[in-house]
Parts: sequence; structure tokens; C-alpha cells
Amino acid sequence: MRNKLFGLAGTIGIIILGIIIASTFASQKKAPPHRVHAGSTKTYKTETVQIKETAPVFNTGGVLQAYNKIILFAEVSGILHEADTPFRGGSHFKAGQVILKIDDRVYRNNVLAQKSSLLNQLTLFLPDLAIDYPQSVKKWQSYLDNFELNQPLAPLPAASHTKEKYFIASRNIYSLYYQVKSMEETLAKYTIRAPYKGIVTEADITAGSLVRAGQKLGEFTNVSAYEIAMPVNLSHLPFLKIGDRVILTSEDLPETFIGKIHRINEKIDRGTQTVQVFISVSSPKLKDGMYMNASIEASRGAVCATVPEKWLVNGNGLYILQDSSFVLRPVQIILSQKDNVMVHGLKQGEIILAQEVNATEPVVPADKMH
Repeated sequence: MRNKLFGLAGTIGIIILGIIIASTFASQKKAPPHRVHAGSTKTYKTETVQIKETAPVFNTGGVLQAYNKIILFAEVSGILHEADTPFRGGSHFKAGQVILKIDDRVYRNNVLAQKSSLLNQLTLFLPDLAIDYPQSVKKWQSYLDNFELNQPLAPLPAASHTKEKYFIASRNIYSLYYQVKSMEETLAKYTIRAPYKGIVTEADITAGSLVRAGQKLGEFTNVSAYEIAMPVNLSHLPFLKIGDRVILTSEDLPETFIGKIHRINEKIDRGTQTVQVFISVSSPKLKDGMYMNASIEASRGAVCATVPEKWLVNGNGLYILQDSSFVLRPVQIILSQKDNVMVHGLKQGEIILAQEVNATEPVVPADKMH
């Protein structure tokens, strides 16, 4: 019995000791800190609407082309002679200077022979004219006296009346005259002159070669005047007109060049929905085929507000301050330029939300803005 009492007392003692030890450890454990959840406050930027006339600037680019460039073809046949300046790529010629000379000796003699026939006919014609129309002899005599075989034909004297005209025609004067004029025109084609100051950009024949009618001889280019055909969106056309200033730059040249719009095409490219605007520019530093960047300074503007495109909600709306809250208002986009848009639908002095927002955000209280 005594042993059972001692066993029970030991068990109770062990339990009490465990409770004391557990209490001690519990008292030494730190309590978790108190967490305070601060409320989040969002601020918004605003801006006052400014309505004013704005002239846009359009950026585009294109390849520079010589304004005057001709491909030379032979209209007659013969041996090509060497001119004072060789016909080679890079050769410069002044306006009116001989570029190419084809041997014309045989044809020139034919022209002189035909002129001699006309002179002979005029000589035989004059005595008959003196009998039938003496009042016209003086002007025809003067024409005959000034007739030169080696000079271009001068215009025939005008007939005083219809009968005199028929009389002249019956003597075959008109027929011979226009035959000679036609041959003179052909004779001039044996000599090709520069229509303007320029340079040979392509030479397909050399002196001493036989030239045939219809053969390509080369290419002649005016290197002082250029133009660029640049695509422009249809929405840009109302702002552009002939004469608008254009700033041109090239990655290969440090200079800035000033051009202007001198033609606007009316044809629309169906694929790109653009039209071509032609810009003229002149400078000896430019070269045919260069790529140029262009900033077209439109002379026509629009009275509107200009805002960053990222402020738009759903692409066509802005938040407007009304009665201490922001309300979404549709606006009409006139033109998009880089990161900005020109819009109608706002009033001078209105307050708009000046930042990008999600279209699903609720109406913003006015006391949470700045």
C-alpha cells in the first residue's frame, strides 16, 4: 500500500514539474507584432485645355531624282565624230554646247541640192509674177536677193490675196520650200546639243562607232535641280498646299537643305491609301538616287487642342472635370502626329485628366488630383 502511495505521488510530481517547465518556456516566447494596414491614396495629374491654331509637321522620306533627265537616242544614221568634250560618263556640258556630232556631209549636200532647186524655181517664177502681180514683185525680189544656200530658209513672203497664193502654188514654190524645211530639220538631228547645263550620267557609244537611227546613245542629267516623290496620308492633304516649306536631311551629309512642295498628285495608291507629294530642291551637293528625310511644315493649321495620344481612353475619349468628378467625353481626332493627337470636342480652359488611365477605372474624385 505504501509503495502505491509513493508511486502516485511521484506521478503527480512529474506532472506538476512538466506544467512548471511549460509555463516557463511560454513566458519566454515573444508576442507577434501588431500590423497596421495603411490605406492607399492615388493622385492624378491634370491639365488646362488650350485651344489654338496648330500647323502640323509631317515627317516622311524618299529617293532624290534629277528633275531634268533625258535618255539620248539617235534619229539619224552615221559615224559618230569626237566633239570638243568627249562623250563620257561624268563629262559636263553647258546649255547649247554640242554633246554628240554625227557625220552629216552626205545629207548636207542633199539639202544644198534641194535648196538650189528652190532657188532656180524662184528665179524662173519672178518674171511671171511681174506680169500678173506687179505689186508683189518687190517683196519677192528682196527674198531672192537674201537667199543663202548655207543659211536656214527664211519664211516665204505672204501672198497679198487668194489669187496670188494660187499663182505661187501653181509654180510649185510651196512644195519645194517645205521639202527643204523638212530636210533642214533632219539635218539638225545630226548634231545633238545640251538642252541645259548638265552632266553625262551614262554613255553607251564612243567616237568612231556607227550610229543607227533609234539607237540609245546615253543619258544626260541636270545636276542642279532635283525632286522627291514622297507618300503622304490622305488625312494630311487638307493641311498641305503647293509652296509649303520642307526641311530635308540625309544621313550621309551634315547639311540641312530647304525645299518646297511644287506638285501634289491626285491619284491614290490603293495599297497604302497615300498620295504622292513632289518636293523640289536645288544644291550642287545633292546626288541623284540619294535617300532624303523630309519634314514638311504645313502652312495650313486647325483650331483645336493637342494632347498626348496615351491620354485617350478607348482611342477616342478624354476625362473632363465636371462637378468635382471626371467624366469621360468623346472627342474627334483630326490628326495623329508621333505621340500627340489634334482633337476637336474640348473647350478652352477645361480641365482634363493628364495621364494614361485604364478605361475600366471608376470616375475619379476631384479631391484626389493635383
